[in-house]
Amino acid sequence: MYDTIKKAAAAFGFAEAFFLAPLKLDFWRIQAEKWGVGASLHFDPAMTYPHAGCILLLVYPYAPFAAEERLSAYYLASQRGYFATKSLINRLQALGISCEMASVPARALALANGVGIAGKNGILRIGALGSRFALYTLALTGCAPSVAAPATTPCPPGCNACMQACPMGAIEKDGLHATRCMRYFMDKAEYPFFVYEVLPTHMGCELCQAACPKNALLARGTPTVEERAAFSLPRLIAGDSAAARTLVGRNFTGNGKLTAEAVSFAARAGVYEAEIRAAMENTPFPAVRRVAEWAVSRYFS
Repeated sequence: MYDTIKKAAAAFGFAEAFFLAPLKLDFWRIQAEKWGVGASLHFDPAMTYPHAGCILLLVYPYAPFAAEERLSAYYLASQRGYFATKSLINRLQALGISCEMASVPARALALANGVGIAGKNGILRIGALGSRFALYTLALTGCAPSVAAPATTPCPPGCNACMQACPMGAIEKDGLHATRCMRYFMDKAEYPFFVYEVLPTHMGCELCQAACPKNALLARGTPTVEERAAFSLPRLIAGDSAAARTLVGRNFTGNGKLTAEAVSFAARAGVYEAEIRAAMENTPFPAVRRVAEWAVSRYFS
């Protein structure tokens, strides 16, 4: 069964498939409650999925874009990986293998099972893949845990590359301070203005990963013509975000989120003032109006 599942996963673009023990993750649950995150995740997989013999961890790799790109390769890959996971479920079920999508903290469960290590930035690294991948989890019935993880070397002694790259000062010698990380403030449509001031990419920040020497040898990718067109600043500022939301997923990009980000990028570059002023007057989204008013006052007054 293991080989069948691994081959099926590889056919859909997954670089690794690990059969993890459904361990209880009390430490991670306490941390998530402390930070006010992870409300939709289940930290006791065995209780939530009592018929699951193991949790299948799927690793979907991607080629990162250059650090100066406003478009994140991760979120594009994450959407592709989501559909690949759905297709894999259909394939496995057709083969008589019972499985379902599992809402568990993938990073925490991987570490608890000895898969990969967490860098100083708190992000999971796995072998030669570095940290450039998206993770998905399935609850498998009739399959016992079986973990054969590739060797993953720790951060080099004295390496502070991610600390120096972080614009929020969220990474210190003792590790990541999650509530200071830029991504911590970005789950809703409206961000604090200090996030808009330094936001490097749509929907998040990857500067610590771009600076990490463990990712240095990975192949680089570039956005396609379609992707660049969907995320062009004038298009997003005008409120036309349908194509972009299709590419990166619609669940976390509603209420003008991408348009507000585009306004901040344009204002910081000193371009598209007229378009930003028009958005301020015409947008139906409070988040866009708020950031457009800030942008005009901050950069165009």
